[in-house]
Amino acid sequence: MKKVLGNLALISVLAMTGCATTGGERDYSQSLYLRGQFAWWDALPEYKVKKVDTGVYRTEIELKADGQPYEFKFGDANWSNGSNCGYLSEKDDKEVTLNTPVRANCSAVFENFRFTPPESAVYGFYFDVTGETPTVYIKKAN
Repeated sequence: MKKVLGNLALISVLAMTGCATTGGERDYSQSLYLRGQFAWWDALPEYKVKKVDTGVYRTEIELKADGQPYEFKFGDANWSNGSNCGYLSEKDDKEVTLNTPVRANCSAVFENFRFTPPESAVYGFYFDVTGETPTVYIKKAN
């Protein structure tokens, strides 16, 4: 009897774990915003990300090139743990340059990315969760 109960308990745990891990990809387009100095750090609807590919989200913003860096993060409206994405490593990931992915930490507190636009233009800000660690990159919009 103990063996049967033990097997049932194991099957229950495996079934629950399977449901939890096969529930599909999280849809960040429902809650994630580009937040930064340009928006007074508010979660503004015009900076809500849109899904552009499996695991890749994007929003656009027009930036002025005045030699000063813009600080930014990706976060939800409440800065929730797990949805508050800043740089992973200050040395390697804080400064974002065009077309070069940097790693993100989505349990960040004060780890803001920095981007100094090379020219005044519209830029696409990307949040990519296709790898083991989320990445952020910026491309000049067409």
